[in-house]
Amino acid sequence: MLIPTSDQDVDFVITHAERLARRFAFQRSYRDGLAAAMLSKDSFYALCAAHGIAYPRLWSCTRDALPGLVPDLRFPVLIKPARIHAIKHRMGGRKGWALADAGALQRILPRIPDGAGTLLVQEIVPGPESAITLWCAHVDAAGVPRQSFTARKLRQFPPGFGSASLVQGAPEPETAAITARFLQALGYHGIAAAEFKRHPETGALALIEINVRPSLWFALTSASGRDVVLAAWRELAGLPAAPEIPQRDGLRWRHALKDLASALFYRLHPGFLLPPPDIGCLGPARERVWAVFAPDDPLPALGELGSFFTKALKRLAKFSDKGAG
Repeated sequence: MLIPTSDQDVDFVITHAERLARRFAFQRSYRDGLAAAMLSKDSFYALCAAHGIAYPRLWSCTRDALPGLVPDLRFPVLIKPARIHAIKHRMGGRKGWALADAGALQRILPRIPDGAGTLLVQEIVPGPESAITLWCAHVDAAGVPRQSFTARKLRQFPPGFGSASLVQGAPEPETAAITARFLQALGYHGIAAAEFKRHPETGALALIEINVRPSLWFALTSASGRDVVLAAWRELAGLPAAPEIPQRDGLRWRHALKDLASALFYRLHPGFLLPPPDIGCLGPARERVWAVFAPDDPLPALGELGSFFTKALKRLAKFSDKGAG
C-alpha cells in the first residue's frame, strides 16, 4: 500500500500511477486526475469556482507581468507558485511572499526563483491564524467520509503563511459540511485535509487549500479517537471500516521547535502584517500531543532536531554568501 506524506511524493505516485498500480494499492484520486488537479493551485481554485466554494480573490500571472498587475490588486496579498510543490525546495521554507502594499513588490521580485512558472496572487483573509479551521477524513470508494475530524490551527510556521505548529481539536461543523459536500461532488476518493479561514468581519469561511495526503498534525486525529490514516489503510487492505466513535475535543498538538520560533517571531514583530494568534480562543488544552517525540521512541525527534538545525545552518550560510557578494 502507498500512502505518500508529501506533495513531492504524491506527484511521483500520480506521474507513475499506471506502473505503480500493478504492485501497489493507493487512493483512486491519484489515478483519475483529480488529485493532480487539486495539487496545482490554479486548477484547484477553478474547481472551487465551478462548485460555488468561496475562496480568497485570485489573480494569475508570470513574474515579469507582476508589476503590471499592481493597479488591480487589493492589498495585502500573497504571491505563490501555482505548482508550489515543484519549486518549494527553492523557496527557503516559505509558502509564498506576502505584500502589504504596492511598494513591497520591488523587494519581493528578486526573491521569486527563476522558473517559478505561473504565479497566483491571492488576497489575504484578514485576522489571526487562530481563525483557521481544519477538517480531514478518509473519503471511501462510495464517497463517505470516514473518521472525519475537525480542529483549529492556533499557530503556524513560518508565521502567517506556513504549516501548522500548534493545533487543537474542536468542533467545526460548517467546515466539515462544506468540505464533505465539495469532495463528494468531485467524486474524490482517499485522504484529504482542508484548511479554511474565517473572515473576522463577515464571519464567512474561505477555502485556502485541500491537501490530498496526510499532514504532520494528523497525529492529533488518532489521539482524539479518529484515526484517518488507519481508515485509509483498512479500506486499501479490504477490511471493514472501523467504528466511528465521538471525537475527543480539547487535545492540543504541538511541533515544539517550529512553534517556539513562531511564538518568538510574534513577540519580536508586533507590527506584523497579521495580528498575533489568540492561543486561548478554544480554552485550555485537556491533553497534549507531540509532533515527533515519544518517550519509547526518541530517534524521530532527534532526527527532526538534526534536520531543523541543518536547514537553519544552510540558510544562514546562504544569507552570509549573499552578504559577502
